Amino acid sequence: MDLLFPIAGLVLLIGIPVYLHAIVKLGGIVQAEHPEWVSRRGSLSFFYTVMPRISDPNVGSAVLGVAFSSRWRTLSSPSASAYVGRIRILLPSLLAVFGALLVAAAVHKP
Repeated sequence: MDLLFPIAGLVLLIGIPVYLHAIVKLGGIVQAEHPEWVSRRGSLSFFYTVMPRISDPNVGSAVLGVAFSSRWRTLSSPSASAYVGRIRILLPSLLAVFGALLVAAAVHKP
C-alpha cells in the first residue's frame, strides 16, 4: 500500500503528457485534412481566440469523437492510426488509475 501512491503518480506523470501529445497531433491532422470535423464553436469559444484551436474544449471533444469513431480511418496520414491507438488506450487507463487513486485515498487511513 505504501508504493501505491508513488506508482500511480508516476503513471499519471508519464501518461498524461503522452495522451495530450496524441490529442494535439491528431487534432492537427484532422484540422489539416477535414477542418469541418473540428469547426465547432461554443458560446464561450471567444475566450480561446488567441490560443491554438485544440485548446478550445469544443475542438478537443470533437477530436476525441473522431478518435473513438470510425471516421479516423478516412484520414490519409499514416501516423493518425498511432495517435488514435494511444488515445484509445491511454484515456480509459488513465481514468482507471485516477479513479483507483481517489478510492485508495478515501479508504486509506493516515
